[in-house]
Amino acid sequence: MQNIYFYPKLTDKLLENCGCSVTKYVFTYSYQGQDFGLLQKGSSTIRISDPREIWKIETEGLNFEKTVRIAYPNLLFGKDGVACSDAEIGICIIWTNKKLTQTGCILPETDVITPQGRECKFSYSFEPGMITGDLELTVSAYIKKAANVIRSDEEILMNEEGVSIGEIDSVILDFNSIYMEFPIEEYKSDKEPLWWVEFSQWEDPKTSDEFTKDNICLYLNPYYSACPMTDGTIKNVDLLIDILATTYFMIFQRLSDDDLRATRQDIGLQSNSICSILHQFIEDCEEELHFETPERLLKSLQREIRNRLMAGDEE
Repeated sequence: MQNIYFYPKLTDKLLENCGCSVTKYVFTYSYQGQDFGLLQKGSSTIRISDPREIWKIETEGLNFEKTVRIAYPNLLFGKDGVACSDAEIGICIIWTNKKLTQTGCILPETDVITPQGRECKFSYSFEPGMITGDLELTVSAYIKKAANVIRSDEEILMNEEGVSIGEIDSVILDFNSIYMEFPIEEYKSDKEPLWWVEFSQWEDPKTSDEFTKDNICLYLNPYYSACPMTDGTIKNVDLLIDILATTYFMIFQRLSDDDLRATRQDIGLQSNSICSILHQFIEDCEEELHFETPERLLKSLQREIRNRLMAGDEE
């Protein structure tokens, strides 16, 4: 029987020990021969906006720059690292556009060794029409060149070219609120109420349970003339505000104290998880949400959602 190995991958501790650091993405776009900067808000899920109100991902595309530095790259090799001593580690950015089901790999524009360590600079442009809706960018390390000689204490290490040995950094960009839109379904029936909410049995809303209709779904019943929205068109914004505020209130109340704390402080949240999207919701609030008491939370949710829906209606 052959031995089964579980190959070591990058860990937060190893990245810290080797002095790995990444700069924030710098996002820009080109318009009429000039480059303009874009604003970004959020951490694990980033929302991009243009203060000039010109940019759209479909018509202007997107440019970005990013730098990855590793002060002590030698610590990544050998029995305590993730690659054989004679191997070569590559660093790339994997991009994924879920809406168009496309993915690709971006290699660094420059990759040099300096007295301060290794430095990889990325610069890339997505042409207009290339992506839409969303974009996930993951900085990954992989085996670029396999070792010709494998030492006896390195046999457990990955040594197959092209195989990932871990992630360094990962973000999701939300262009059209694909991750922020509330999962709403219309269900016409004379046997159901005007609206209701269904939740799945969440296992871990911080990581594995995503903010999708599989886990959270608001149902609106157009059988009733008072239904606030039909076919995606808002007919009664005041009622929709109350329904959405109550639904968000129910979600926050469903979180454990630890999950709510992690949500508010952005601790250990996986991209697109329920808690990650709730954290982004809190970050985007014009006014602070009040978690001191249930009644204050509901009131502040009503004010916030009214501001958002009215602002969207004015646009």
